[in-house]
Amino acid sequence: MILKNLFGRKMRTLLTVFGIAVGVAAVVALGALANGFIQGYSAMSGGSGADILVVQDNALDIMFSTVDQDIAPILTGMPGVSDLSEMVYTFAATDGAPYFIVYGYDPSGFAAQRFKIVDGAPLSAKTEGRGGKPLLLGRAAADNLKKQVGDTLRLYESAYRIVGIFETGEPFEDGAAVVRLEDAQIINGKPRQVNALLLKVREGTDLDALCARIERRFDKLTATKSADFADQQDMLQYIYVFTWSVSLVAIIIGGVGVMNTMLMSVFERTKELGVLRAVGWRPRRVLGMILGESLALSLLGGGVGILLGLAAVRAVENMPVISSIMPPQFTTALIGQGLIVALGLGFVGGGLPAWRASRLAPAEAMRAEGGSTRGNRHVRWAALRNILRQPTRTLLTVVGIGVALMAIVLLGAMSDGLIDAFSGMMTGGGAHLLGIERDASVDLSKIDEDIVRRIGMTPGVQAAEGFLTGYTMLGELPFFIIFGYQPRGLSIRELPIVEGEPLTTNRQIILGRVAATNLRKRVGQTVRIFDSTFKIVGIYETGVAFQDGGGVVTLRDAQNLFGQTRKVSFMGVWLQDPEQVDAVKRDVEARFPEVSLGQASSFTENLVDMQMMKASTWGIALMALIVGGLGMTNTMVMSVIERTREIGVLRALGWHKRRVLGMIVRESVALSLLGGIAGTLAGVILGFALNLHPMMQGFFRMEYSVSLFAQAFGVALVLGIIGGVYPAWRASNLQPVEALRYE
Repeated sequence: MILKNLFGRKMRTLLTVFGIAVGVAAVVALGALANGFIQGYSAMSGGSGADILVVQDNALDIMFSTVDQDIAPILTGMPGVSDLSEMVYTFAATDGAPYFIVYGYDPSGFAAQRFKIVDGAPLSAKTEGRGGKPLLLGRAAADNLKKQVGDTLRLYESAYRIVGIFETGEPFEDGAAVVRLEDAQIINGKPRQVNALLLKVREGTDLDALCARIERRFDKLTATKSADFADQQDMLQYIYVFTWSVSLVAIIIGGVGVMNTMLMSVFERTKELGVLRAVGWRPRRVLGMILGESLALSLLGGGVGILLGLAAVRAVENMPVISSIMPPQFTTALIGQGLIVALGLGFVGGGLPAWRASRLAPAEAMRAEGGSTRGNRHVRWAALRNILRQPTRTLLTVVGIGVALMAIVLLGAMSDGLIDAFSGMMTGGGAHLLGIERDASVDLSKIDEDIVRRIGMTPGVQAAEGFLTGYTMLGELPFFIIFGYQPRGLSIRELPIVEGEPLTTNRQIILGRVAATNLRKRVGQTVRIFDSTFKIVGIYETGVAFQDGGGVVTLRDAQNLFGQTRKVSFMGVWLQDPEQVDAVKRDVEARFPEVSLGQASSFTENLVDMQMMKASTWGIALMALIVGGLGMTNTMVMSVIERTREIGVLRALGWHKRRVLGMIVRESVALSLLGGIAGTLAGVILGFALNLHPMMQGFFRMEYSVSLFAQAFGVALVLGIIGGVYPAWRASNLQPVEALRYE
């Protein structure tokens, strides 16, 4: 009976199944990406054979950790330590992958021994690249980049010769490259520094006691057992929160769709349920039947969703840009999670309809009519009246559309806020052109100061100036941005000092207003960043969250803090004649091919980081729209079925097909716009709430604009039109005689 009832309304079942499937697919695909990232961290720690990892205290991620090599002999001499390996973990830009993971190890160390060579030769101190520095490439990376032993791989502007292909069985590592430690330090721009020290200990050593001893000896370092390392990384927690937040949006919308479908099923079969109660069915049996239908529907959608999620995972694996950073891990546990989500949707979505069905009184249920002829008067207001006919269904539909629109508004505001903040930071210095290392991402750009100096002497250029950015944790701020400027440079002149004095020399810092407030600091006090103490000489306020949530030090201090000797992240170029911006840009890029320039007004929009963020934002929004659109269509199909007799009366009274079609489309549009208003308001309220968090204040602010709201309402309008077209066509083609006979 359960399957019979489900397939009695094939279109409704199909729409509901796809709505559930998209939600489950989101859980599976995003879970696979998160698992891949977590598995990678576990491989770095436990897979290396290390018992303890030593990293910089309060580092947001191991990539931002900086540990001096000089302490390695001290750690090796501690009681219980049997061996030590140094590790560099960084990203580099290469062809087809702006974020490409590179590991650096001493080839003779124990941590490097796990890279099993399946083609070519291993990496050793004597290995020569014959045309470039030697490099090992993971099998997955070799396949994605279409490389083999003997080929050249470019990391930034340096050529590396692939001497071997390795496999570890861990996609996070197999999608990366391994170079010698000293070469990785050059890539990372931090000579004599590593990201982590890996320790092996003697059997019987108390790991907790040894970790405590290391942290007492080095107060700026954190020692963690390898088994616990991944769980204690802040970056992984943020990834978890993000993936489950996105999944939750799809789950909520899918759950609303299930509940709406089952409520309509109960309404449609009211007389049938009355007959079953009259012949002896107990409420518990009726409840079980409806709940069973809901669970069967959800499991069907869950199965389709798992297949869709698997397809999405396979598609990501063929995208080097993503798979090199977060290689997806599709596991049996994810299948279980997908099925659990589907079952949860079935229970939650079917709970209320099942309870309502079990509470039906037999006599009243048997008198119910499947279609309605009520309200044929005042047809001018038919659309509004029909929306309010079933308030529960209307509410559920509004919630589903509202959640989708909330996601669009919230993510759009986040994306716009981040782009505007970054753009404000980049253009605040007044430069005509901005430069970054060619093919590099924002975080990985490294330009030699000598190149900046030589660009400054190029014909048509008035001045060129480099500056450096880096991230750290400071106090309660997980993202504290440090800007390194020339104290007497052109860029720093545009910083409006609202309290204290400008920056003049090393070991001074001027704090943004937001950072000073969150850190409870004022002029004259000090802040400690890594091992250095800086005196606060001023407070500035730009109105740009990126800048106001950070601090400005001298370029030399920033280079020392982040180990970027004579390197800058970006450069600004001031021209003698601003009208010659295109000609100067072409000339500079021809002379210095390692640099990519762009006009300050459009520079941010063309960065690969911002493009990827925009793409991911709209990808998530598209997912919400698909699920919301399916729910909208389902609702209107139910509405047409419910009002079959009423539509037959209207057709018999002379209503043309176009008039019936218009009525149904207006209902759909009105319902979508109602959900759009609710979702937009929810997105704005949630955005303002998030803006109160110190992390958000110090990073970026939600940016709401007329265009964003116009986009949201445009989406709502499109949802209404698309969701109403098929039901409207179906309603307009009902034959009056058949419709009047409908029960």
